[in-house]
Amino acid sequence: MPKIAKSAIVVPSKLDPAARQEFIDALYKVHCEVFDGVSRDSFAKYVVESPAEHTWINVHRNHAGEIVGYFALHIFERELAGKASAIFRAEAGMLRAYRGGNTNTRFGLKLGVPYLLRYPGRRVYYLGSLVHPSSYCLFAKHFDVIWPSTRHPPPPAVVDVMDELANSFGLERVTSDNPLTRRVHWITRDSEVERYYWRQCDKPAARFFIEANPGYGKGDGLVTLVRLDPHNLRHMISTFFAERYARRREGLTAMLYRLPIGGQLLRPAEVVRRLEATALFGSFDAPSLATLARSAQIVALPAGRTVFRAGDPGDELYVIARGAVYVLADREGAGEGEDAIIDELASGDMFGEIAMLSGERRSASLRTATATLLIQISRAALFSILEAHPKLSEILWKNFAARRFDDCVRGLPTWKTMERAARLAVVHAGQHRPLAAGERAEVSAGELLLVLLGTVQIEQVGTSTVVRAPAFFDTKQAMAVTAVGAARIVRIAR
Repeated sequence: MPKIAKSAIVVPSKLDPAARQEFIDALYKVHCEVFDGVSRDSFAKYVVESPAEHTWINVHRNHAGEIVGYFALHIFERELAGKASAIFRAEAGMLRAYRGGNTNTRFGLKLGVPYLLRYPGRRVYYLGSLVHPSSYCLFAKHFDVIWPSTRHPPPPAVVDVMDELANSFGLERVTSDNPLTRRVHWITRDSEVERYYWRQCDKPAARFFIEANPGYGKGDGLVTLVRLDPHNLRHMISTFFAERYARRREGLTAMLYRLPIGGQLLRPAEVVRRLEATALFGSFDAPSLATLARSAQIVALPAGRTVFRAGDPGDELYVIARGAVYVLADREGAGEGEDAIIDELASGDMFGEIAMLSGERRSASLRTATATLLIQISRAALFSILEAHPKLSEILWKNFAARRFDDCVRGLPTWKTMERAARLAVVHAGQHRPLAAGERAEVSAGELLLVLLGTVQIEQVGTSTVVRAPAFFDTKQAMAVTAVGAARIVRIAR
């Protein structure tokens, strides 16, 4: 898995003109892989040749020496309301395969804190026109008071300051009556599944951002202001170190749980606590959860770690206790770490059930998007419980069907223009039917058919075809389906 090998601070004003143009070209190349909608000249003026009194750019490189990300920090020294003030502003771009660490937070602390100590009486703010919910969530996590937010609507005087600063940076209002949404034109190159993830995200900060800035997918930004006062700085520093401590503690705890004493005395209670918070396992009764917990494992992984690869054998299901993972498909001709994202999963979601239920090898690769804590459950332990809980088994099969259906149809002309939520709603309404070897099922004209598991023979208008799961049929003619061995199909009304 690719990693950042080296980060170095560049001060653009210290570069000669030729070196600066070269530097702009290199950064802009990375920028264009992350964002759309910004010309090279606009990027250069806003990021590298900013009129700020101070500009530093932290440049991240991989082991091959290639630039894979940047974080630009600017300080503008202004007079606001008759008082000397400093406005921090930042822009960042990182190739997806290298995201998930705290490199930029450390860089901001390294340069920002000395400036604050040098000018103790100066009012200092951070101003951003944030174009993505992930950026707003990061600020909401690290700072206690940010404007705007659900807990802290900005007072009129603060709105005036935000409006004045946004105007000074040349950011045009989206609508004349709202000073906090601006046309930034930085359009994040999210995949369809990433957009779906953020629209369905249950984080309060993400929901607030999307409601306050509904045009973010078109490059609109939400003007966000943070007062860098002692209260917010203490909160930021404590959050930063608390996260590092929590991740280290989780890693050590996971190691302890693998030891005989820790596994017998401590791990089951922790697994039960984590599973009770999930949609599927939260409906298990206490004895079933206790049985499951005795054999389950806890796995702590850093960001960017591969959980398993497509083609690996798969006897385990995973539940995300904390963090997020990418579901990846190999993309022909892609470089390292550039697999196509076909899904993004968050806390409470599960994965690995396709190989577990089908007995096949892994159909996709899984990689952690952030530091992640997983609960690993074996097939034998889960199946012994599902046999006694048909409703829970049904939930698992529906989850399996949703992923297989989306894999089958998302590239087809009729379906690829449909929102992912709408596609999943179609298969969720389908009727599941397991078939024993030799058993026959009739599919009416106009129905859709998903062969979810096994091998079946399809007979239609005098033709006969043997197909293996996964397979999808969208036809207006009736068909007969006969299982060659044990199989499972989903019939879906059009």
